[in-house]
Amino acid sequence: MIDLCIRGAAVVTAGGVQQGAVNVAGGKIVSLGEALPARETVDATGKVLLPGLVDLHVHFSEPGRDWEGWDTGTRSAAAGGVTTVVDMPLNAIPATTDAAALALKLAAAQGQAHVDYALWGGLVRDNRAQVAELLGGGVIGLKAFMYDTTDPTFPPAPDGILYTGMQQLAARGGLLSVHAENSDLIHTLVADLRSAGRHDPQAWLEAHPPVTEVEAVARAIRFASETGCRLHIVHVSLPASVRLVSQAKASGVRVTCEVCAHHLTLNADDFRRIGPAAKCAPPLREKADVDELWALLLAGEIDTVASDHSPCTEAMKEGDIWQTWGGINGVQLTLPLLLTEGLGRGLSWPQLAGLCCTRPAELAGLPHKGQLAAGADADLVLVDPAERWTLQRADLLTRHPWSPFLGREFTGRVERVWLRGEAVHGAGAVQGRGRWQTVQEA
Repeated sequence: MIDLCIRGAAVVTAGGVQQGAVNVAGGKIVSLGEALPARETVDATGKVLLPGLVDLHVHFSEPGRDWEGWDTGTRSAAAGGVTTVVDMPLNAIPATTDAAALALKLAAAQGQAHVDYALWGGLVRDNRAQVAELLGGGVIGLKAFMYDTTDPTFPPAPDGILYTGMQQLAARGGLLSVHAENSDLIHTLVADLRSAGRHDPQAWLEAHPPVTEVEAVARAIRFASETGCRLHIVHVSLPASVRLVSQAKASGVRVTCEVCAHHLTLNADDFRRIGPAAKCAPPLREKADVDELWALLLAGEIDTVASDHSPCTEAMKEGDIWQTWGGINGVQLTLPLLLTEGLGRGLSWPQLAGLCCTRPAELAGLPHKGQLAAGADADLVLVDPAERWTLQRADLLTRHPWSPFLGREFTGRVERVWLRGEAVHGAGAVQGRGRWQTVQEA
């Protein structure tokens, strides 16, 4: 007798959507198709069963800051159907830029995480001597900022560090993710706008015009082309950036790109109306850009969708547009947003699973994640595709439950979630079962 059988759902696989059962034993999927006798059987008729989402881009801020934590962050992830998170090296203190900081990050996560987790290390000015120990310590890759956020705990990687760091990574087959914005141009524009007395949301948009992203994306791609480094551009917000990535891929550069759910479901008009709660970097773009991003996504030109879950206290989202925190609280909402917005635009269930589950697992070097197939981890998300609901503060499990999406109506709700065959959200949920994941060979 197996451990778990989920029967009657529309099962989303790489090959399409099929009716049948998913059978689980020992934390793994053992078969799809005919229902087997099980200790627990779930009748999922009328529901959709997806692989657990793999979010390549979250900031849980622990240790060192109270903006979020592994407990609340992973509870939020589970409630959103995310069963594997990859935590970024910044916004915690210390930042994960050497082996000692990596050990502290792991100690903070262990026992608190309710979903599985992997970690990024950081490439900053100048920790090139620590690159080998970070990769050897189990990070999936390194993250670098071309844009100076002015956070002294995670300085940017100027061109010399970026290029030579890419050389180091290329020699080891490593992956670099990059926040691509032209720092000098942005800071010059910010200084000019502040000198002119500008503090309105529109000023933030004017400080990050399209050229600041597109130029940096092109520069990062050129460095990747010259060094042979695998490159992942995070939170791309403009169609022009996606096209640069597509062109580079066609010429043999090993580059991929990510779009965040908020860049697909909010636009610059929303930011002008909502204000700091919708502030992020790169900023929200004009509606025409959002529509074109969707067209590129549906055409297969975008590799992954992530949350860039970047929470903070509510007080940090109040006041002057220059001083308020630039990030979106979103790990719980990526899947609901795509269900609501994407399916109406023609996004198929297999496309959704590819963007949020299978492809991010591949990039992270976790081939046992992100798919409904025999032998894969039994990370499962049961969705009611027809349920309509409105987001309230009480729905959010993050430490500080603010969101630019409060009051928004959604169609499609995460009902139950299993991690390696154990319930982590919904009926029968248990907690604290998350495990550290490191790069594996396919």
